[in-house]
Amino acid sequence: MNQKSESHQQVKQPRGARRRARTRDSLLVAARKVFAARGYHDATITEITEAAAVGVGTFYLHFRDKEAIFNTVLAEGLEAIRRQVGEEIAHEDNPSLPVVVRAIFHQVYAQRDIIRIERTGEGVAARSSGPGILMETFTRFLEQAADLSPFSEEEISLLAALLEGLMDRAFHCWWDEQDEPGPDLMADRVLHVMKHGFPAPLFEEPQKPFFNHSSLPQPFE
Repeated sequence: MNQKSESHQQVKQPRGARRRARTRDSLLVAARKVFAARGYHDATITEITEAAAVGVGTFYLHFRDKEAIFNTVLAEGLEAIRRQVGEEIAHEDNPSLPVVVRAIFHQVYAQRDIIRIERTGEGVAARSSGPGILMETFTRFLEQAADLSPFSEEEISLLAALLEGLMDRAFHCWWDEQDEPGPDLMADRVLHVMKHGFPAPLFEEPQKPFFNHSSLPQPFE
């Protein structure tokens, strides 16, 4: 191969790689729209390729099957949320819990289609072996907190799990099928629950039995 041919080959390869990357991105953008509109089970590869304006054969050059592109859409969407939450929090020298919670709500709301897409693929979506975005964010925040009283460091994982569960439930209760309330109002509500916790009377001795035994079915005699 002469020098001119070698130079041509070096130019051609990066150009082909860029073209493949653009095609892959187009497929992911199309898949995200199709999954958001149709859900995982009703979406088809044909719908995705038509939305991306590529052939079905081209799809299989980039993804093994529908499950593979579904999990890629989720992974890249969740990673974008993780990165953006980190960037928003990084603007604060010593972020408080409200700052962290609001940052999460803002970024999840901006990409709430990912939350909806994830729900449609329950049982299909790949589960990472590592901690999720919420658990990771809250654990890091609690580990850096100057004062956790009355809790100990051994209870950080429980506290992080409690925060994670409350946030995740809020996402799915409100944003699976609707866009309201917005992120600021949702943050206010969740922070109110976090701040005040469970009502004190729940920890007191009950004034009446939990079960009314007289209302239970009686055994045959």
